[in-house]
Amino acid sequence: MKIIKESQVRDGLTQVTYKNGLVLSIGSSDTHYSAKRFGIPLTIEVAVFDQHGEFIPLSEGDDVAQIDIAQFEHLTEKMERLADIGADEAAKELYHWAEY
Repeated sequence: MKIIKESQVRDGLTQVTYKNGLVLSIGSSDTHYSAKRFGIPLTIEVAVFDQHGEFIPLSEGDDVAQIDIAQFEHLTEKMERLADIGADEAAKELYHWAEY
């Protein structure tokens, strides 16, 4: 199993921990970079933390990224593929990910 823990930290914020220690944080509340229509998220805010709880910058300008649902699917697939390699190596693959 590539995911070892999934938890709802608070309303609108879920964190998923992968077996290599990386954590994907997914925010969809009004306090996040999240656009909604009729109460349904069109975009969400994501952040990735390394095994020490430090942000992996997803862009040059910010540690978090606002992405649409299709990009979110791509990111989660990448996180699952990277779960089988070491956290440091995986972090390099995610560094500035939102810019590509």
